[in-house]
Amino acid sequence: FTKKRIKFILRRILLPLLLIYVGVGMIAAIRNMSIRNTEYAAILLSDYAIWEYDYWASPSAFLGAYIPWTYYFNNRDMKVKWFLRAKSIDLEKVIRDKDCQSIVLVGHGSLNCWQATDMLVSNLEVSAMVKGVPKKTGEWMQLSCGVEDAFPVRMGELVMEKKEKVYTYSKSI
Repeated sequence: FTKKRIKFILRRILLPLLLIYVGVGMIAAIRNMSIRNTEYAAILLSDYAIWEYDYWASPSAFLGAYIPWTYYFNNRDMKVKWFLRAKSIDLEKVIRDKDCQSIVLVGHGSLNCWQATDMLVSNLEVSAMVKGVPKKTGEWMQLSCGVEDAFPVRMGELVMEKKEKVYTYSKSI
């Protein structure tokens, strides 16, 4: 590529795409703030990616997922709360919060565990988190590998009212 060709690509392709993305993102943010319902969806993005703590992981996932997930849950009359660099305590807080009805987990894991930024959270920890807490009526989306571990029950089934609303990958990815 020549300098002229790079400038052309930046000016004619990348800059307009960036402006469109920022504009649509602003619309999504305004729409998210205008939702009056107290119920919300929590999206937890772990920073445990390739190595133990990757500072770029959750901001990258946030940039790629903000617009579609915000629209998805806003269309279900739910606000979205984002948790970048999510830790196990963040998962416990949203599980215990009666207003949080949907949970999305992003990061390494399996059907029975999720690697939060600080530790591996398995069905054992989640079982303790849900004690005395009513089951959630929304959706559980776990974007981690779909490998079965030691437990016969998917982690989301411990939290959600209906196991049909627990979405995971069906196999290792």
